[in-house]
Amino acid sequence: MKNTSLKRAFSALAITAVAASASSMAAFADEYNGFTMDQINGSAIKPQVSISVDGNDKGAVYTTADAGKTVKVSLKVEGADMKYASTGFHIYYDEKLTITQNEKTKKLNVKAGDALESLSAGVPEEDPTAPAGFKGVFVATAGSENLGFDGEMWTIEFQLPADIKAGDVFPIDIMYKSNKNAEDLFVNVEVNQEGNLMQAYTFTKGIYNAKENNTFAANAADVTKCAALGSIDKSYDGYIAIEGAPEETTTTTTTTTTTTAPATTTTAGNTTTTKAGTTTTAKGGTTTTGKGGTTTTGKGGTTTAKKDPKTGVSGTGAALAVAGLAVAVGTAFVLRKKED
Repeated sequence: MKNTSLKRAFSALAITAVAASASSMAAFADEYNGFTMDQINGSAIKPQVSISVDGNDKGAVYTTADAGKTVKVSLKVEGADMKYASTGFHIYYDEKLTITQNEKTKKLNVKAGDALESLSAGVPEEDPTAPAGFKGVFVATAGSENLGFDGEMWTIEFQLPADIKAGDVFPIDIMYKSNKNAEDLFVNVEVNQEGNLMQAYTFTKGIYNAKENNTFAANAADVTKCAALGSIDKSYDGYIAIEGAPEETTTTTTTTTTTTAPATTTTAGNTTTTKAGTTTTAKGGTTTTGKGGTTTTGKGGTTTAKKDPKTGVSGTGAALAVAGLAVAVGTAFVLRKKED
């Protein structure tokens, strides 16, 4: 039984090495391996898997002075005390965040928590199939008995970017993934109907997702600090945010006016042609005729009718405020029969 459970859980690690084209989020269907949504909703075990940031449920808000700060993100479970053994979760986070590394081992600072102390924890692996705009990590457990507890399952140490700006939001998402060889897990050792229903509930109702639990919202107190959290995607599971509003970008419009005046050149006894027209000079005086008008010069003086100036305008602009677009990544689950 122990070997079967270990094999079942750790074989799921293979999913992180599969190319994105072969790995997919499972699509919802009317039935989940024979279970209807009514049956799933009636599951005797209803785990709730959630994110906390530095001890704050859902997320936390920092300031620009916290650039480079390390932040502890936890994956927690409630409602499944001593009901599970094999687990596998894909955790995605904004690509601007960085998971720190142990200076000696160079391993990711992703550690099993107290809830997993009686289970075997796999080595956390980076997930190369993360959606656009995200990076990911895969975590898994196994055991010979159902000794998974409620509480903190995993902790991840992130480093905030050095160039954080007021109003930044860095989402965190728990997403179910599967392919033909492996699937994410939250099941008991027996892998019986109760365990399969528990797993189905976990990945439909127990995490936020676009199809069955699209209700995530930031804490009200955090929204007052960072207004962008008010529009966070409702399928996400957590966030790290920076206090304030984004700086407005102002575009300055410059208008250029160009004036061209007629040119007149007078040379005794000669004729000079310019852009303004033709100038004819004779002993009796000078008469210039061109687009700019007519200039007559004689012994008595000069009278000039000047050309109206030509005005050219170049460049128009408008200020454009650009809001950040969160990648809406849905979480989905479909149960399939597995060979133990």
